[in-house]
Amino acid sequence: MKVKTFLKSFVVLMSLHFSAAAQAVKVPAIQNNKKIQLNSVLNRISCGDINTFYNKLVTLKVLDSGQINIVHIGDSHIQAGLLTGEVRNALQQIFGNAGRGLVFPYQLAKSNAPDDINSYSNVIWQYNRLVHRDDAVPCGITGFGIQNNQYNATVNMSLSSNGNFKTLKFFTDDAPSSWIVKTGTNITDTLFINNNDRLLCHQVNLQNSTNSFSLSLLSPDTVHAFYGVALENGHAGIVYHTIGVNGARYDQYNNASLFWKQLPALKADLYIISMGTNEAQASSMDEDGFIKQVNLFLLQLKKASPNAAVLITTAADSYKGRRYNKILQQLNNTLFKYCSQHHIAFWDLYRITNGYGAAHNWLKKGLMNNDRVHFKPEGYRLQGQLLVTALLQGYNTYSSNN
Repeated sequence: MKVKTFLKSFVVLMSLHFSAAAQAVKVPAIQNNKKIQLNSVLNRISCGDINTFYNKLVTLKVLDSGQINIVHIGDSHIQAGLLTGEVRNALQQIFGNAGRGLVFPYQLAKSNAPDDINSYSNVIWQYNRLVHRDDAVPCGITGFGIQNNQYNATVNMSLSSNGNFKTLKFFTDDAPSSWIVKTGTNITDTLFINNNDRLLCHQVNLQNSTNSFSLSLLSPDTVHAFYGVALENGHAGIVYHTIGVNGARYDQYNNASLFWKQLPALKADLYIISMGTNEAQASSMDEDGFIKQVNLFLLQLKKASPNAAVLITTAADSYKGRRYNKILQQLNNTLFKYCSQHHIAFWDLYRITNGYGAAHNWLKKGLMNNDRVHFKPEGYRLQGQLLVTALLQGYNTYSSNN
């Protein structure tokens, strides 16, 4: 009887502790310096919820222990790393920084990289990204792939910001191979991969934190591939992985089998999906075909991470050539109806930024590039701040009601 009474009292006390500790967080002010017209009342998560993710955030905030993984998947708007960098920095300031997350040596694939990622090599690598159907160079978890067959072919990578890392999770091909990992001038570890190795990634733990590493191939005359590395620091907090590919569409991700094979290794708690701009460059809108691809994408997400929350976002308004993009309007409306019908969490950047024709104002105010599709750094950062606001307001509502 005493034991039961104690247990009941303990549960009550813990509930009170969590309730008191999970106080509302401060939502950073949006820096709308160019006075862009925004529909702030729509800046919220609708249609469904991401409460399983918020519940984990509450626990992280209260206990200051554990790691939460966010995986943001998209196209060129995500590859640039400006929108996502704003979200990463804001969330990690509040909930803790557990690491930079997934990175790739974009420079070796002749592509643009986020500002904080630097890479170089002693050789030229074959490369590919998932928008190109090239079976000779498969695309892995980052949507990219590089490969080589030269002895001592080396990938050198460093981060210029967002702290150091102590854990590296390498994604390579699964053929028998050997790789040397170095930090500074010291050989840190050797990765031996054999035919019986079914690991999705290969983890190296460092004794000391660093912001750079090199990975060298020791298996000559046989082609081996590198797909990216996830960087963590061992601290409690959020790891914000980004997977962005210039030109990418839902159907192209759906066709990348290696991407889906490796994705579970990130152990996502929340997926944020941001695509639509490239689908909207088509000459007409195939609503059924588009929804078929979105549905397949979500089914594969569910298979990869059955317990992860999912948030779908719309693309901000942009042009098609020199004209307003009517296809993008139709596509985003279709996506809204789909998420409403299936109760999928939805963040409507398109309508928050006033939808059809709004790109003219962004261009006029100097927040959009001359290509009239992509945005300048200040424009992407504003969009990132809007997403931060929606996520944190949703968190505050959840934590106050639970």
